[in-house]
Amino acid sequence: MKINYPTLAVLSVLVLFAGLILTQPALAQAAQEKAQIAEGTLVKVDAAAKTLSVKTSKGEMEFRYTDATQISGADGVEGLATQSGAPVKVHFDGASKTATKIEVGQRK
Repeated sequence: MKINYPTLAVLSVLVLFAGLILTQPALAQAAQEKAQIAEGTLVKVDAAAKTLSVKTSKGEMEFRYTDATQISGADGVEGLATQSGAPVKVHFDGASKTATKIEVGQRK
């Protein structure tokens, strides 16, 4: 039996692309679950537990933060603790609810 290498190469490429097309939705969903944003009003900050609570349209949500969490609009965690009632936007990892970035807005 004679092997037709060009045909074999084309079939291999087709199988590769079919695999990529089938896994694309799963990859997009995984990326969406990892990085999420919650917007609402800052309720409280617990510096000892390194958590903050935000009242959103879906209810109150609690997030953890770390030393690597970026905070803008307040002077670090100490400044964030004095901003109760301010609008906030929390960028967080969906799986662990750990804040990667916290943006504090001006109170109305």
